[in-house]
Amino acid sequence: MRIDIWSDVVCPWCFIGKRRPEKALSTFEHADDVEIVWHSFQLDPGAPTTPVETVAEALGRKYGGGRPAGRR
Repeated sequence: MRIDIWSDVVCPWCFIGKRRPEKALSTFEHADDVEIVWHSFQLDPGAPTTPVETVAEALGRKYGGGRPAGRR
């Protein structure tokens, strides 16, 4: 069996997603018959290569909230 997985290597949620199939296969009787093929996928290809803001600022800008929302 072949399992294809697309993942962004810098995404913490993708790392969690990587661990789950590994954990499942660790107890699977036929794990030796499973081939996992990893494919790269950029979640945000327009992201700057040099940081221009903090993670909190970027998430606040993208999804709302962040540090400015917490200030009163």
